[in-house]
Amino acid sequence: MPNPDPTLDILKKDPQAAKLLGDPAALKSLLSSPETQKLMSLLNQKAGSGLQAAAQAAAKGKPEELMGLLNQVMGTPEGAHAVEGLQKKTKA
Repeated sequence: MPNPDPTLDILKKDPQAAKLLGDPAALKSLLSSPETQKLMSLLNQKAGSGLQAAAQAAAKGKPEELMGLLNQVMGTPEGAHAVEGLQKKTKA
């Protein structure tokens, strides 16, 4: 029997995340949205190959590096705009 994923358990406790996880079409739409694509592009520009390592560390319960990258990107006008757009989509 596989070990439960603690990250998935945490996400299921958040009402917005649980709602998205329960609606594959909405999740797919969010992941393919222009805002998500822009945010990923900005993160890749900022972190390069370090983005994957930061994401893997976050999935293992050490989100500090990924949060640092997100904060840097969100500090730019483009990043703030992309995050604002994502927030609007998840509250709809």
